[in-house]
Formats: sequence, structure tokens, C-alpha cells
Amino acid sequence: MFAYSTSSITGSTLSVRSFSSDTTISNAFFNLPQSNFRQRLQAKKRSPKRVSKRAPLRTHPPIPRQMSLFRNFFGGGQQDEDEDNGAEYVETLVERAETCTAPEDRRDALRGLKGVAKKYRLAVGTMGMNAFIDVLETDRMNTEAMTIVLDTMAIVLSTDDDSSESDELGERLAEVMIKRKGFISSVLCAVEQFDIGVRRTAIQLISNLLRHRGTEVQKAVMEHPQGIAKLVDVIHDNREIIRNEAILMICELSRANSQVQQLLAYDNIFLDLLNIIETEPLDSIVIEDCMFVMLNLLRKHAMNQQIFREDQFVARLGKILHTFLYGNEETEDIEVTEWAKQRTANVIFLLQIIRTLVSPDNTSENTHAAQKVLNQTKILEELCRVLLSEIGASVEILTESIIVVAEAIRGNYTNQELFANTVLDNGEDVPRTSLVVLLISMTAEKQPYKLRCAVFYCFLSYLFDNEFGKARVIETLLPQSHNSSSSLTTGALILQAISSAESVQAWFGCVTLMHCLYDVDHLSEQLLRVNLTVVTEDPPLTLLNHVCQLLVSTGNRRPQTRAGLLMLLGTWLQNCPAAVSDFMAKDEHIQYLTTNLVDECGEGSESEQQVLRGLMAFVLLSCLKNLQSKEARSSMEILIQRRVGKELILSALEGLSRTEQFVRAAQKQQPTNELFLDFHFVKLFKSLEGTLAKQLKPNGEFNGTSNDSIIQSYKELIKRQDGDIAQLKQDNKRMSLEIEKLNAEVQNKQMEREVENLRVRLEESEAFKTQNEVLNSQLVESQRLTQQWYAEAERYKQWAQQWQAYQLAQLPNGVETGLAQLQQQVNELEQQLGFGYQAFEQQSQTMLHYTSENANLKDRLAKTEAALAEANYKIEQLNLKPISNGIVVEHEPQADSEEFSKLKQEQEELLMLLADQHNKMSAYRRLLRNLKQPVTDDEDE
Repeated sequence: MFAYSTSSITGSTLSVRSFSSDTTISNAFFNLPQSNFRQRLQAKKRSPKRVSKRAPLRTHPPIPRQMSLFRNFFGGGQQDEDEDNGAEYVETLVERAETCTAPEDRRDALRGLKGVAKKYRLAVGTMGMNAFIDVLETDRMNTEAMTIVLDTMAIVLSTDDDSSESDELGERLAEVMIKRKGFISSVLCAVEQFDIGVRRTAIQLISNLLRHRGTEVQKAVMEHPQGIAKLVDVIHDNREIIRNEAILMICELSRANSQVQQLLAYDNIFLDLLNIIETEPLDSIVIEDCMFVMLNLLRKHAMNQQIFREDQFVARLGKILHTFLYGNEETEDIEVTEWAKQRTANVIFLLQIIRTLVSPDNTSENTHAAQKVLNQTKILEELCRVLLSEIGASVEILTESIIVVAEAIRGNYTNQELFANTVLDNGEDVPRTSLVVLLISMTAEKQPYKLRCAVFYCFLSYLFDNEFGKARVIETLLPQSHNSSSSLTTGALILQAISSAESVQAWFGCVTLMHCLYDVDHLSEQLLRVNLTVVTEDPPLTLLNHVCQLLVSTGNRRPQTRAGLLMLLGTWLQNCPAAVSDFMAKDEHIQYLTTNLVDECGEGSESEQQVLRGLMAFVLLSCLKNLQSKEARSSMEILIQRRVGKELILSALEGLSRTEQFVRAAQKQQPTNELFLDFHFVKLFKSLEGTLAKQLKPNGEFNGTSNDSIIQSYKELIKRQDGDIAQLKQDNKRMSLEIEKLNAEVQNKQMEREVENLRVRLEESEAFKTQNEVLNSQLVESQRLTQQWYAEAERYKQWAQQWQAYQLAQLPNGVETGLAQLQQQVNELEQQLGFGYQAFEQQSQTMLHYTSENANLKDRLAKTEAALAEANYKIEQLNLKPISNGIVVEHEPQADSEEFSKLKQEQEELLMLLADQHNKMSAYRRLLRNLKQPVTDDEDE
């Protein structure tokens, strides 16, 4: 049975009352911020909990008022009978945990709370909070109780389902815990304990808190001395279960906080994580958790990336990558064609870490330094072999490897040349280069779409800021570059893609060729020399005419292919008058553009049609811009005005930048799933849009009637704005008056509060006066006692004188009788003397207490007089009536001090009399000894 005291039974409302009065909890539960947290499947499941089977004591009768208050306060709404009984049962267990004196009973109560924590999360988390905090702060040596409490708090913060929706109840309970003063410090102290149960449950509790309230917990850990270091040290625990839980906790701790991420890096966590990765098997989920932490620390964090490179950790990543791809000496199943899912996930995480180091989102210095390190550590060469499919890697690994290679060579000529010179020797006479292998994968319709997009991005990264590489690709298209008809070249594969009936493949080919011409004007003229034989009987066509023929033949169909062809033509015609002349040599090209600008019919959505019209306007105005002769420009302007109209073509040009496809393409360099516009073409369009538009309205002569209407609309807009401003001014004046009234009311309320405070102080001064009167009565009583002791001393003196007279009268005869009486009196005197000394000591202590209390009262009286003076001054300023119950402070403390001095003087005289009496008693004892009479006193013995 539980040890249960009577006081605990009478105080059954303790838990509910403490909750209703806790302002911190109420504030936390009325403010419900949302937070996102990571939903991960744990490697192992929590063992089922059991409710303690100890026979419960008689529970208290139902308390409907408290239960209704509990439900209303926490927003429970209508509760069924089972929930009410559960709350009452939890309340009983909490009272037992708080009041039981026997450790076994308290432990059983905590176990009972743990057993029902999952079913009654709210009741256990709120009612038991005080008991849990008390155990964490005051009972740290009891590891079993600590484990139960930490595990219970972790249970109430977790939910049964693994849905991505936020757990509102868990967030509210986590907020309550964090706001308790010293809670995080107590949990961190529990983490420092070596006991496996305490440390493990403490780490799990911190992980749950971070999932619900990550920002607040991160701040609390940083404010705690060596808080981050203590959590990192847990990773060094040689018990794997503790280490793995610590890694999961660091995963949550390292989220979205640059300060925490930097502190973790300073604590050398990279070294610890790499050591763990190297010791774990290839298909271990712990490796994924470690890499997730590293990814959080490195993503968009320049300082951590610099630390990672300077500590030579990139080379260790290369060794780990080689082990994952080819295995180590102890592994025997390297030739297995299908990898385990976890091993594949680990490799993808490792590739994402490498990609983070060379991401274009980093600063240019960090990206270039990381690209250089990848070349030096042979990681880029390793990834190129993966790209060329020398190993049986999965599609996911191959796709991620291609993207990593793309960003590793982007803008770095040395890495671009290393990639271009990598060849695949497949037993043929002519080995295939990496560029050819990429284009083959890009033009293969059976390849996965994500893989083709990654290959396309890699090829564009090779062409980025690589004029020599662009020239080499164009050379493969020129007539003299074809050495044999059977060999595959990059140029032939690009032309094959452009002519493809598949829209995605045609778009890839057009944009790839467009990037070859981007920012390299002389290559546009060389590309005009390319001739194609589409049909054997027909004469060869130039590449430009072939592209235009493809555009015209598509008509209003295949909007994605048309977008790619128009972007290629728009880039090709820039700064190349020869290409413009060849394009305008055939009237059907201009006729197609002008007809489709006016005609809105065709395949695709309305937004795609708007993009296509904008691209056509861009091509037409590019032709107008690059015409050299004035006659040709004039005839082109007349043609545009007659067939399309300047307003329509300008509207189409301006409408392109407002489309969804344009905005999406301008956000990211890497191509997305919806391929319609290219990132670099968007940049080109932005730079040329103003110049192209100005061609149709030189010197402001364009469309005067339209200008008048625009001016009139502006006038109306200004008039409306003037009216709005006048209305706002009136509202401002009205609001200013209301603010002044509110300020006056606030000031009056403040003055009323000050007066009320002064009245409270005056009442306190009345209380001080009452305390002073009590002290005076105590002093009078002390004086009376002193007088009684003084009379007692006089009586002792008279006895001594009587004894002296008796001795002088009876000394010749009756010695024995006199000695017996004298001995009896001596014993009585000694007893009385002892009592006198004891009373004197008590009196001295009482006097010291009264003296200190009097000094305190003097200080408080002085403060009260100062407050009273200040109150009188303020009351006079407020022109209020004088307070009727004012107090005249008398100089009673001075009288008290005089009485104290008199009392002290009397006590000193009493002490002198007692000392004199003691000396006389000592003389009597010596006299008895001289008479050879027995004297038995404690002092001589």
C-alpha cells in the first residue's frame, strides 16, 4: 500500500489549483504557434508500456467543478465519462507522487503515470508537470525515477501516427516544458549522467522537444554553459544505442540555425561523424543520419564549408565514396547487380554533401575552391566513371552523380577539360567521349525523364563560360569535321535531337545548340556554313533554313518544340546580320511569325500561347534591330505595322515576362520538370527587351492617340489619389483627436493608480505603528522581569547577611548544626545562581533580538516617512483633498532607545551583584575547608 498522509487527502485539489494559477502555462496554452518538424521512422520501436498493478487506494469523490474548469481551460470541449475518470485517476497518481514518503510508493506512482501517458497525454503532461520537474531537480541520484520521468515526458510529446501534420497538443506541452525555469538545464544535467536509461531517455526527450519547438530549444541550449559541447560529447559514448539516439538528436538540433551549426562545427563534429561512417556497414541507417547532420551543417554555410575543406575532410569523402561504389577488402558481394535500398540512400546522401560544396548558390570563392579540391582528390574522376556507367549503379545514383559532376565542372575550365577528355572504352574502334555518352542518354526516349534532365544540365554546365568547348562542338557540325559517316559526334547528335518528333528531345537539342552560340557571336556566322541533306533527292539545306522549315511545318502544334526553335532563332539572330539576311530571304518565315502573332489558335494553354507570341515578337524585333540598311529597316517597320500592328507586337513582347513559365525559368539554373523557357535565354531577353521595344517608338512618335489616352488615365489616377489623400488627412485628424483623448484617459488612470499606491503605503505605515506598540509592550514586560530578578538578588544578599550574623553568634558552640544549615543554604544559593545565569543568557538573547528588530523598524519608519512626504507632495500637485487619516509620527524610537539603555544598565548592575555573591560563596567554601568540613560542589570536582 502507498504511504498516504492525512494532509494529502484533505488537499486533493492541489494539482488543479496549481495549474489554474500558473500564468506561464496559461500564456503558453493561449498562444499556439506552429512549427514544422522532421517525421522520420525510428530504427527501433518503443516497447509497450504497462500500468502498475498495485492495488490503488480509495480515490477521491468526483470534483465536477474542477474537471469542467480543466476542460474549459485546455479547450477540451465535451469529454466523455472515460476521459473524466482518466483525469481523476491521473490526479490521484500525481498526488501520490508528490506526497508519498516511501521511495517505492513514489516510484510506483511515477510508473502508473508512465503507463497512462500515451492514453491521457494532456492530463499527464499538465497535472504531473510539477512532480516531474521536482524529480529532475531534486532527485538526480535516483536513476530509476529519473528514467521513468524522462520517458513519460517523451511519451506525452509524441503521437501515435506518423502523419506530416503538426501535433498541436505536443507543441503546447513542449512550450509549457520549455518555459519552466531551469527545465532545459535539468535535462542537460541528465544527459551528462552515465546511466544508460537516464541518458537515453534524456536524449529522446530533447529530440521530441526539438521537433515541436526547435527554435526555443536551440536558444536555451546555446544559453546554457557548454550546452552544445555536452550534447556533442554524447556521440563519443561507446554504447551504440546511446550514440545513435544522440545522432538523431543532433539531426534536429542542427536545423535552420546558423549559430548552432557553426558551434557544432567548432566542436569538431565533422571528424566524429566521419569516424562513425567509416566504422559502420555500408547498408547502415546510422550513416544516413550522420550524413544528414553534415548536410545541414554545410548547406549554404560558407564558414563551415571552409572548415570542412581546410581540415582535409573532402579527401575522406572520396575514400568513403570509393568504398560505397566498389566495396572494401572485407566485402565479398561487390558484384551484386542490385544494391540494398539503404546503401543506395547512403550514396545519394554522400553525393548531396559533395554537391553542396560546389553548389552555384554558394559564394564564387567557396565554389571555385571546392571544385579545385574535388579535382585534386580524384573525386571528380571517380564520378565521371560512375557517369560512364562502368559500375552497375542504380538510376537514382546515376542521376545524382551527373548533377554533382555538372556543378563540379560549371565555370571551371580545368574540370571541364577533365570531363571532356574522359572516354568510355566499350570495345569499339573509336572510344566514345563523355560528351557523346551524355548526348546519347539525352536523346534516348526510353531513359527516365529525370536522368535526361540531369544529362542536359551537365552538358549545359560544360558549355558554361567555356568558349573553347563551344567552338569544339560547333566544329563537329562543319563540313570538314566529318571524317567518317559512321562515327558519332556531338554535333550530329544535337542535330538529330532538333529534328526529332519528340517535343522534349527537340527542346533539348535546340537549347543545347543555343548555349553554344550564347555570348560567342563569331560562332553564329560559322554555324551558317552547316548544310544538311534532309531528303536524298533534294539539294542540301542550310541549318538555319532547316530550323525555320521545322518551325513552319509544326504550325500551331507542339508548343514545347516551337518554344525551343524560337529561342534558338532569337539567340542566333543577335549581333549576326548575315543570319538575319538569310532568315528574311524567304517571305514564308516572316509570314509565319506575323500570322501566328495575330492568330491565337493553337495547342497549349493560354500562358504557353502568350509565351510563344512573345518569342515571335522577340524574333521579329531582333531582325529589325540587326538590319543594316535604312531602307530595309523602314520596309520592315511598315510590314510589321501593316500585318501585326506596333501595339500588338509590343504587348506580346511585354506579356512574355509576366507569364508563369518566364518566372519559373528565371528562378533556377538547373532545369525543372516543366521545360519551356531556358534560364540563360530569360537573362538575354531581360537585357534586350528595352532596346527592342524602343525601335518601334523612336523620339516618342509612336501612337499619339494612345499617348493621349494614357495621359488621360494618369490624370484620372492622380485625381483619385488626391481624393484619397484628402480623405486620409481627415481620417488622420480624427484619429489624432481620438489618440489625444485616449492619452488623457490613460494619464488619469495612471494618476489614480499612483494615488491608490500611496494609500496602500500609508496603510502599511499604520501597520508599522502597530508593530511598534507591540514592541513597547514587550519592552515593558522585559523591564518587569528585570525588576523581579533584581528583587531576587536583594533577597540573596539578605540571606548572606543573616548567615554571617549567625556565624559570628554561634561560632564558639553548635558548630555542626550551623554547618549543616550553612551547607543547605549554600546548595540552595548555588541552584538559584545557576537559574540566574540561565535567565540572564535568555534575557541577553531577547534583548539582542529586540535591538535588531528596533533597528529594522527604524529603517522602515524612515522609508515610510519619505514615502509619506512624497505622497503629500504629489497629492498637493493633483489638487486633491488632504487625506483625513494622516499620521503624525512621534519620536517613539528615541524613547525606546532610552528605555533600552536603562534596562541594559540595570542588567549590568545585576551581573555585578551576582558576581559579588559568587565571590562570597567561594569565600564561604574556603572557610568550610579550613574548618575541615566536607564540601561537595561541582566546581571543585
